[in-house]
Amino acid sequence: MRDRIGAGALLVAVVLAGAGAAASAESTRPVVRPGEERLAIRPGVSELAVLPQDGRRLYLEAFAAARREIRIEICVLEDPEILGGLNAALGRGVRVRVIVDRVKYDALEPERTNLETYLTSAGGELHLSNPIFPRSFPKIVLIDTERVVYGSACLDQLTFAQYRDFAHLSDRRELVAEMARLFENDWLYSAPVGAEPPLYNPTPPLAGTAGVMVSPVDATSRMVAFYQRARTTLDVYTELLGNPTLESELAAAVVRGVRVRLITPLQVNGATPEDDASHVASLEALRSAGVDVHVSEAPETAERPYMHARAAVVDERVAYLGSISLSANGTTFNREVGRIAPEPEVVEVLRRQFEEDFTRHTRPY
Repeated sequence: MRDRIGAGALLVAVVLAGAGAAASAESTRPVVRPGEERLAIRPGVSELAVLPQDGRRLYLEAFAAARREIRIEICVLEDPEILGGLNAALGRGVRVRVIVDRVKYDALEPERTNLETYLTSAGGELHLSNPIFPRSFPKIVLIDTERVVYGSACLDQLTFAQYRDFAHLSDRRELVAEMARLFENDWLYSAPVGAEPPLYNPTPPLAGTAGVMVSPVDATSRMVAFYQRARTTLDVYTELLGNPTLESELAAAVVRGVRVRLITPLQVNGATPEDDASHVASLEALRSAGVDVHVSEAPETAERPYMHARAAVVDERVAYLGSISLSANGTTFNREVGRIAPEPEVVEVLRRQFEEDFTRHTRPY
């Protein structure tokens, strides 16, 4: 499923100097609107964007507020408008560093082309994730040392067209510090395009005070503990099933009298036949265990989106949000990031959106 890693010494971060954009590339770049670079984010912010309807605003305003550095660790970075915002930041002298998933980068020609057009040719720095992880799917955007956006959204065009995803912008100091610590660690253990990656990619020690969980280190135990807190209701979004440990907790919650509802796609985009079979088997098992399962199905649209989110709400009081799904690899082999989010505004938006998606945008399985 992935290439084996050859021997090599530990690589430190390297600056990718752009050679300047070609005239043809310049002509394809979005024009920055007058005054866009002066947009600022309010202090004390905690805002949850619901995609696709909320669009790119949260990200573009965050980029426009950056003064020193933008750091991104993401599955896919392909969307021209998002990349145009990063390009504008580079033009203001902001340092931009990006880690993308190695497998996706190799597979997606539009991502390779757009990253060259908007990012590396303008002086942005690009690393590919360490192949010790089958997939590297954190969705982290750090703005200077002050704010972070995290959640379930990749930054490709499909996300903003027809994917249900969530992105939380926060300036909570300990949360920003934890996410920044992970990014700097993974930057050190990743490598520029064409360079040999390090042999391993450890995980830095995290304080745990911000509710952050990281795969493949502590996500299973923290997700289990989160599900076990449910006493009345447990509402869960996941794109992919197949993790018996986490699915067992959903079944156990039903046994202790919790109303458990699950939203997931009927067919998982881009899944292997083996993953699809595992997903369907889990759908059947969870339904038999008393979980109220609803599915999205093709054709997906902005009005009836593909359910890509990874999120949950326990007892309408506390939420989970991140990149970690209930898949076989999500907690055990991949690099993923999630968070237990107690902020009332996050819980309320997730609760309301789940209710709408469950009753209007999906059907019973």
